[in-house]
Amino acid sequence: MLRFLPLEFDMKHLAFFTAASAACLLGATSPLHAQPGDEGASALTISGSARIRYETISALFRAGASGSDQQLSSRLRIKAEYDFGPLVLGGELLDARGWLSDAGSVIPGGSVNAAELLQAYLRVPVEGGEVQAGRFVMNVGSGRLAIEQGYRNTPNNFEGVRGRFVPAENWTVDAFFTAPVRIAPGDRTALENNTAQIDEADWNTQFWGVHATRSGLGGNLRAEAFVFGLNEDNGAQLLTPGFRISRPRAAGSYDFEVELMGQFGEQPQGAATLDVRAWSGFASLGYSFDAPWQPRLSGQLVYASGDNDPADADWNRFNPLFGGRRGDFGTTGMSFTHFRENLIAFGPRLDLRNGPAAITIQLQESWLASDTDRWRVANLRDAAGQSGDRIGTLAEARVSYWLSPDRLQLETGASVLFKGDFASNAPGAPADDNPVYGYVMLTAPF
Repeated sequence: MLRFLPLEFDMKHLAFFTAASAACLLGATSPLHAQPGDEGASALTISGSARIRYETISALFRAGASGSDQQLSSRLRIKAEYDFGPLVLGGELLDARGWLSDAGSVIPGGSVNAAELLQAYLRVPVEGGEVQAGRFVMNVGSGRLAIEQGYRNTPNNFEGVRGRFVPAENWTVDAFFTAPVRIAPGDRTALENNTAQIDEADWNTQFWGVHATRSGLGGNLRAEAFVFGLNEDNGAQLLTPGFRISRPRAAGSYDFEVELMGQFGEQPQGAATLDVRAWSGFASLGYSFDAPWQPRLSGQLVYASGDNDPADADWNRFNPLFGGRRGDFGTTGMSFTHFRENLIAFGPRLDLRNGPAAITIQLQESWLASDTDRWRVANLRDAAGQSGDRIGTLAEARVSYWLSPDRLQLETGASVLFKGDFASNAPGAPADDNPVYGYVMLTAPF
């Protein structure tokens, strides 16, 4: 249910963000730098975006929660690169804040990261590609295991080294060795006060991978193969290999995508160390009509294994590492119900696009892959498996429109979770009605 801003809202921070947004909009009316090849082109390039979003949910579905919730969030990103010729030095500042969270609300993880250095890197060319070192964001492959989040207020970032290479025609290889940067603050008081704390890389955790892509195959197919590793000191030791094959969207034709990921290694559990045997898969099939609004109708299936028997010697719960959710599951924020863990979800989707406007309508039926394992986002579990396995039906619609082309975009959307037996009956499940979520968001890139 929509509520108006209270009088005690922190007007100082709103004034700061409003002024920054206005500056971005003014700057967007003219180029901040010349394009490469232009006469008198500058070696310095500056880009970024300012965003503000209000979201509300009518009922909480997490363990021990009740009532409604809301949040107003802002995000300002400013990125600069200086090209020294063979070397490029880059950096990006992030200011992400949140307000209006109700007492006892669940503040979404990663919603606050005030006055932070998101990126600071050096990029150098090498034979057949380039190498980047320092702190950076990255998108690898489909993004289901490593991605720079767009909807979440704070993207994942890493410290380490990354190389991107073109060893032969139609081949690309991406390799990296990093440590994840842990977002601060983490305690509730600091989150509520938008306290600025320095993020630090956790070098007790190493995240690495190699991803190869072969394009230009017959039938306009694209094939990818990869392996990701996660090594935590005194924690999980995971190896996640996989492959993906896809055909891109085109008017008047079919497109499809299939991605399979296995997961092996070791997972500490209490005093024991369990053998990991988990997997995840994604499949979609769509058709793009050669018609006004470019309608694309598709269906998709997502599977991620859960741990079937907590008492046995195997660990079957899939770990999605640092992957994204919105592309497959819809809007996240305080509403997100689906996570690539212990999940079966499938349903139809309709995408429409006409000039500055885009519409997405999606319906998903969802179950637990294992009725004895947890539903992560709600922190609900029935170890006896007596509460059923159906999470429910998630229905979502969202619309975006460029009020000023490439300068100011308005986006709004709504979703409802029609709760299934597990979401309604699991121990600790709230007795509230089906949660209805809505948001409105204004973004100004520059």
